[in-house]
Amino acid sequence: MDFLRAATTEARPQYKVILYPENGVALSVKSHTELEIGFGNGEFTVQYARLHPDILLYGLEISQACVLRCARRSEGLDNLRIINTDARYMLKELFADETLTRIIMQFPCPWSGSSNAHRRVTAKDFAGSLAAVLKVGGEFYFVSDDEEYSQEVKSVLGSHEALELVSFEINPSREITTKYERKWLEQGKNIHVLRFKKVKAFTIARQVMDRGMHMKIDRKVNSQNIESLKNVTGRNRDNKTFWKFGRCFTDGKTFLLETLTSDDEFEQKFYINISLRDEGSLIRLDRTANAFLTPAVRASLEDVSQRLSS
Repeated sequence: MDFLRAATTEARPQYKVILYPENGVALSVKSHTELEIGFGNGEFTVQYARLHPDILLYGLEISQACVLRCARRSEGLDNLRIINTDARYMLKELFADETLTRIIMQFPCPWSGSSNAHRRVTAKDFAGSLAAVLKVGGEFYFVSDDEEYSQEVKSVLGSHEALELVSFEINPSREITTKYERKWLEQGKNIHVLRFKKVKAFTIARQVMDRGMHMKIDRKVNSQNIESLKNVTGRNRDNKTFWKFGRCFTDGKTFLLETLTSDDEFEQKFYINISLRDEGSLIRLDRTANAFLTPAVRASLEDVSQRLSS
């Protein structure tokens, strides 16, 4: 199977299905490319890929444990690509406009309460991401056992300027069902299946930039300078972009600074590399950093540069 780079230290290269795409580079697609968001243990994902060998199927899942379980199930498949990331933030960054024929989302957490509204499928930015990456005529396929959530999705996505509700069915016959779905049906729960079609062109702004960002300062730093950054935090004015520095590791010439960033709760952990140069110091993402260059990541690099320059 095809892969770019292991997303986590737990990802075993022999599965060759775990991707960590480069910043600013949209994933490659075929004429018929589909995406499943939040595939859980991968039972549906793997069955679906086996039943449809003519399509290219991507799977996005935030849980590393679920990614590995799905990877183990997928042995022998060459039309499945798995990515360990948060689709809520990264969907629009991973795919270009009008590239996906179908997006599947099954049994997502309803995230009840107003404080969790930004996590739901009905959040404005997420609906926009769906509408952008789908082809005109492409489908968003949503399944839930939560009636209230399903009605909310019907109302909000159905009123989006680029999406149209095609059908809303309860307990329809489905090509593939998982053990959890069968269990819920046996318990008398209803399964709600919604289909939306993209009816016109739509786009949304992207935030991730090329990963080549680096800064030079006219000062040679030392361990004491870097240690002074430990536990230093920063955030932007709307409080949606946050960063914090941790421990430092060094061989005397190169310093690796632990960094945590959050973009509207999309968290990333990585190292900032500070290396000595004849004319000063170079600050950049470490080559091992599996981090997308989001606004919070850029802000953390700029913050390090400003603090070490003073």
